[in-house]
Amino acid sequence: MILYKYVSYRTALQIIESNTIGFSSIDDVNDPFECTYFNFYDADEENIRSLYGYKNRFSRHYVLLSLTRNPLNTLMWAHYGDSHQGVVIGIDCDIAGFMDVEKSRIPAHLGEVIYTSNKPKPEKKSSLVNELMSIGNDIKFKSDTSNLLRKAFLYKSIEWGYEEEVRVVKDLKYHIGSSHDEDVEFENKSGVWIRKNISSLGRPIFCFKLPKNSIKEVYFGRHVYRNTSRTKLVSDELSEKFNHLCLSKNIKIYQCEVDPYSWNLLSREKTHE
Repeated sequence: MILYKYVSYRTALQIIESNTIGFSSIDDVNDPFECTYFNFYDADEENIRSLYGYKNRFSRHYVLLSLTRNPLNTLMWAHYGDSHQGVVIGIDCDIAGFMDVEKSRIPAHLGEVIYTSNKPKPEKKSSLVNELMSIGNDIKFKSDTSNLLRKAFLYKSIEWGYEEEVRVVKDLKYHIGSSHDEDVEFENKSGVWIRKNISSLGRPIFCFKLPKNSIKEVYFGRHVYRNTSRTKLVSDELSEKFNHLCLSKNIKIYQCEVDPYSWNLLSREKTHE
């Protein structure tokens, strides 16, 4: 199964060159309602504080990768593909290990986001406490806790439905000392990671090392040429480097175009020169 990631041109180049891809914590994604399913119907001020405590616990223990099924989604290109100037990366989820239930709390084939007009019905706090406190005790997907995880990570407002999102959720347990001044590679049961410290963000990001040949295809946005011909944000040398990397890694390149007879995007495969 191939799923897709919309990114800027330079981010795509970094992903392909390093063969790593960044996972996000709950606190870093762009929906403020993430992980707020735990809206207990017996809520009072103390329980509301507990709600944020549970969300923080999820944020510390788990990271997620947001993917989508469609590389030709016009709105996704506008919002996440640098206004059609970026790139979509196609990842083979089997080769990447994103389908492996032993290494993911939510694997790709079970990670389709559920869009609803209303939040899931609140539950009584006492019925969830034991499950919530067990967060982070296991690495792999477990069917007996899947309902809790689905509600925590996979429910979103119907307003986000255009994204057609599929998520991969992994455990982030690691023991690499207390230094936060340099990039560190570490391995846990979820895979091999690189913790990159970004001073401008004031926090690290966690990049998952993709197995060889995980990236199968890339799509250049309809306006990708603006990076070189207008804004000069991408030099000819960098563009050549991108093409050479794809050639050396046997990655197919597609160019997005507008369909003159509809509101759809089309793609055509580019031959390596």
